Amino acid sequence: MLDLNKTVGELVTELYVLWDVKHKNWPDSINPSHLEFELKNFDSESEKQILLVASLCFTVKSGAWQTSYSALKRMLPDQEFEDTTLEEIKNYFTGKEYTEDKHTFDEYIRNQRNPFILELMSHVMLHSIENIHACNPFNFTLQGIHYMHLSSKKQGLDLAAIAKDTINNEYYLVIGESKNRKKPAEGTLEALSAFNKFDSGSHWPDIRQVMRTVANSFETPDDKISTKISQHILWKKKIIYRLTIEHRSNKPKLGSQFRDFKTNTPNVAYAQFRQCEAISTARLDNFYNAVSEKIIKFIKEKEQKTYVG
Repeated sequence: MLDLNKTVGELVTELYVLWDVKHKNWPDSINPSHLEFELKNFDSESEKQILLVASLCFTVKSGAWQTSYSALKRMLPDQEFEDTTLEEIKNYFTGKEYTEDKHTFDEYIRNQRNPFILELMSHVMLHSIENIHACNPFNFTLQGIHYMHLSSKKQGLDLAAIAKDTINNEYYLVIGESKNRKKPAEGTLEALSAFNKFDSGSHWPDIRQVMRTVANSFETPDDKISTKISQHILWKKKIIYRLTIEHRSNKPKLGSQFRDFKTNTPNVAYAQFRQCEAISTARLDNFYNAVSEKIIKFIKEKEQKTYVG
């Protein structure tokens, strides 16, 4: 049964704690290139983890950002609203619009539905920013996070947030990418190429626009964060890049799936500002399917109860 009594934040925190995330410097702590995080307790066959991710997906898709789905329904009790919302969510995870053609359906699952689920998992891993041991000598706390995409086809940053270093009282941008490709190296290359463009400053207008939106969600009259973000020079050395991929090997060639991270982001001031994780499974397809099936089953059972009632 999906847990719809928790907010997105509560579900994200519960998953992050459950996954028991550790970190290491690559290639070593003496001259590190980047930080790699590992989900020690991630289990793609765990019923509990599948249900939690399914609950997160359902809550995000329903539009219940700051509250739980149950609370949202109390505020918007209209039956037609619920029926329409449930139908849309069910169709998204079944791929109903694409079922007439197997090739198109497979492409939809691979390029839209599955990346959406992985993107939400990358938002869970955003909590790694607050790992004081990994990010030492900084002490980051997340201040604001850009809304999660309701469709992986939507253009823009996969993940955008603002973190504050409480030691120096300064703000930092967090830019994230999540990639699931048949060949993991292809996804990594795509993400690092995007980071390279951000790092060069060529996409600053896009970044400023997104970050002003995030800043406006938490800034106060006395602390105009959005104004500070408009100043390019302020942010040149204050971007934290995050990359989440899925991969099949625990022992990648040359020791890291992300070995070119530093080469593609030469302006990054500290190795701690390059963060990444590769979720190691044979493939996450079975996990994505299991998550989707939980959502579909929940909605069908809800529809049947409504029909019988």
